[in-house]
Order: sequence, then C-alpha cells, then structure tokens
Amino acid sequence: MRRGVVFLLSAMFALATPVLAAELRLGVAVEPDSIDPHYHNFGGNKGLLPNLFDALTAMDARDRLGPDLAVSWRLVDDATWEFKLRDGVTFSDGAPLTADDVAFTIERVPHVQTTVTDMSEYVKAIARVEVVDRLTVRFHTTGPFPLAPEYLSAIGIVSRAHGEGATTSDYNTGRAAIGTGPFRLVSWARGDKVVLARNETWWGGRQPWDRVTIRYIKNPASRLAALLAGDVDLIDQVSVQDIARLKDDARFSVASGLSDDIVGFVFDLQDRSSPTIAGKDDKPLAVNPFRDRRVREAVDLAIDRDAIRDRIMNGQSDPDNQYMKPGQYCYDPELPSSRFDPVEAKRLLADAGYPDGFKLGVACQNDRFVNDATICQALAQMLTRVGIATTPEVMPHAVWVPRANQHEFSLFTYFWTIDTPEPSIMLISQLATPDAARGRGAFNRGMYSNPAFDSVLDRALVTLDRNAREALLIKATDIAFRDHALVPLHHQFNIEAMARRIRHTPRIDGHIRAAEIVPQ
Repeated sequence: MRRGVVFLLSAMFALATPVLAAELRLGVAVEPDSIDPHYHNFGGNKGLLPNLFDALTAMDARDRLGPDLAVSWRLVDDATWEFKLRDGVTFSDGAPLTADDVAFTIERVPHVQTTVTDMSEYVKAIARVEVVDRLTVRFHTTGPFPLAPEYLSAIGIVSRAHGEGATTSDYNTGRAAIGTGPFRLVSWARGDKVVLARNETWWGGRQPWDRVTIRYIKNPASRLAALLAGDVDLIDQVSVQDIARLKDDARFSVASGLSDDIVGFVFDLQDRSSPTIAGKDDKPLAVNPFRDRRVREAVDLAIDRDAIRDRIMNGQSDPDNQYMKPGQYCYDPELPSSRFDPVEAKRLLADAGYPDGFKLGVACQNDRFVNDATICQALAQMLTRVGIATTPEVMPHAVWVPRANQHEFSLFTYFWTIDTPEPSIMLISQLATPDAARGRGAFNRGMYSNPAFDSVLDRALVTLDRNAREALLIKATDIAFRDHALVPLHHQFNIEAMARRIRHTPRIDGHIRAAEIVPQ
C-alpha cells in the first residue's frame, strides 16, 4: 500500500513540475570498503564516493580535466600552485565550503590510519598548504609538481567541522561523511547496499533523483536476474554472453564503450624461491625463473590475446601492449605490439635454462573484472602448452588483496583504472621501486625495480613543459614494457544494461555517477 501511495504522489507531482524521479536503483558489481574518501585507493570506493564528495578538479566522462570545486588554478612559481574556489558552495549540512576545509583535507590524507593502500601518493609532493583567503588556497610543493591539477581530481574534499578528530569508522557510520557532492549518505549496509538522498543545496543544480539505492551484487547472473525482475534499473559489468539476449528484450537497452580499465598479470620478481613455482619434481626452485627477462617474455608470447577477445570477451576487449591507447597523451608508438608466438616462447624458455618448463600457480580474482576467472583458466592452458604447467587459484578480491600484499603469489592478475588522462600514477604505483617515504611503488606487489626506469620517471614528474614531460613518460613506459615488467592483456569495455525509462552512457573510467543518469 505504501509503495502505491509513493508512486501516486510522484505522478501527481510530475504534472506540476519538471521531470523528477522518486528513486534510482542500481545493481553494481564492486562494493566500497569504506565511505572515507581517503582510506583506500580502490575502484569500489572511487566508484561511489564522488557521488558524495566533490574534488577541486574533475575528470569528465571522457577523462578530460575540468573545474569542480575550484574554478581556476595557476602556477605562482615552480613550487607553488594557487587554486581559486567556487563561491557559494555548501556542504550537505548547509555549512559553506572554504579554503580552510581544503587545507584540512590535504593535510588529513597522509595521516589516515589504514592497512591498505591509501590516497597519499596523490598529495605526497605537497609540503605545505596556505590559506590565502576564504576562497583561495596555495599548495607549496617539494619541487615542481606539474600534474597537481590532475592528481587533485582524486581527492574528495571533506568538512573540517565534521572531519577533525573523526576516524574512518565515523565516515562509515555517516557521522563525518559530509561532502559537497550531488547526494548525501543515508545509510550503508555493508555487503548489501548504499542509500543516498539528493543534496538539495548542491551547487551543480537539482538532480532528478530524490533517492538512489545502490545494491552490490557480485555475481553477474544475479545482477542480470535483478534487472530482469525489475528490482534494479541499471546494472554494470554485464556479462558479454548476455549482451545479445538483452538487446533482443524491448524492455532494456545496452550501452558499452572502450574503457581505461586495463587487465593484465604481474610477476613476482623478488630474489627468492618464489612461493608457487616448482620443478617438474614438485620441489621448489631455488632461483625465481621470473627474474630472467627471457622467461617473462616467454609468458607474454604464450598468450593469445586475440583468442581471449574473440572467444571469452565476445569482442568486448582491445588487446594492448601498454597502459595508454593510440592517440592518448603518452602513448608509446615505438613499443612493439603484443604477439602470440608459442614457438618463440618455448625457445626462450630453453635458452633461459628451462627446456622442460616448470610448474606454476597463478592467483586470480573472480569478482574484480569482466570474465576474470575464465581469463585466468585460459591463461593457465596457454602457458601449459609452452611447457609452464600452470594451475589457477581463483578467489574473491577480498581474499586476494591481503595475500597479494603479503607477496604470497608468483604470478597474479591486476586490474587498474587510469584515474588521470596520462600514465604517471600507474608508473609510480605499479612499477617504481617501492619507497613509502617517497610515495613510490604502493601497488608494486611484484617488487619490480629498475634504476634506469626510476631515474627517467623522477625527471618526468618534475618537468613542467607538457611536451618534454610526455617524452620522458613515454621513455619510462618503453623501458618498463620492453623489460616485460608485467603483462598487459587488454583494455576491457564498460558494458551497462538499463531499463528504457533511463539513459546513461558508460564513463571511460567505468564508474557510475548517479547525477549523470537521465530519466526518459
């Protein structure tokens, strides 16, 4: 009865006002592990939290940088950035946003207590924050920081009034989760759903959705079932096997687009007996085979990326040899294309001293990216064919993360969304020699270390000239990928299915912003 009243009142309200919808219901694959925007550099968090917290700058749906809470920014000198804030912005509790809140936020980020990879790498170069006036803030950096506007798009601005002295738990309960975004937090039932309500004071204008319920449904078949039953209006990460079925159903539309999300595999490169590698006699190998570049190249050559695209991904992936795509800033056109050559793979293994191969366990997630478990099984078969007898171990992402952080794997999956329209964060976090004090190698779980790469990357990060910086980032990319530091597999497609009462074009980063979903 109550539900019928709600729909009746909504219909009556629509006769006298612009189109407003009572509730938007989403079925999303990856759940956040916190509502604290500075707790964990993780896709589930980055997917949800911009609905609540605006940043100084923002990437649009096509990864183009633009203003958000800041309307302009400039270099005062080589080590000082000045940002001018948007006037009239308020937090969801009605309090005005000021430069002091920005200063509090930036100073908070490196000090959040966490056991996972936090957001500090984005602000590591900021030595001091100066509040010039109510709407002006300056960042004094340790040296040239040319990518400050891009990096700061990842940092949600929080309220000093609610955040000072607050813990991550206070954000998770909602007590401190006060932002300037288009929605405010109503509740979070971990493992189930997040409920948002429209922020009536949002500076960007009134949004069409009174209420947004985001259900977290890991299993693709269960997400599809929720859509078919009418329990949700939109689902993400649609299984490629279900696309044709959905397109034939007049109740739904399907939208897809090439993503910045890149899938691949990481080697254990530590000088040790690698934990899931053994000889054909099942005894651990004293020397880690992956420390030999020839073995890493053999793994790369053993993978048939086109077969994965055609047979597993139903055409919804784009095989790749590096982070960036052709035409993007810092794409390396000189890097050889990935190729499938099992004969050459066997020759390289023999040259490296493994003519009979070895045994390998590969660790994969089963709830992190499209067809992750199936891709893992296919990779195992391909490596086995060239002599590396490979056994897949598949697990949930929540199990995989702590084990990966403890370096329990010899070869394992990786999945990353490029947050900024250039590769520096990827190079810093995944390939730079780990150094917590310098904010390097936060996600370098394979422990890759190459002084030549590090030197070029360090120079790129302090080069203010855009073209010169691009040349250096391309050189760093070239060094690492010619060294087969890891195995890029493909960029996947972001695939969404939705009821015809709404319209949405998938973002290149794969995240869902409720404010970008339009009722029809």
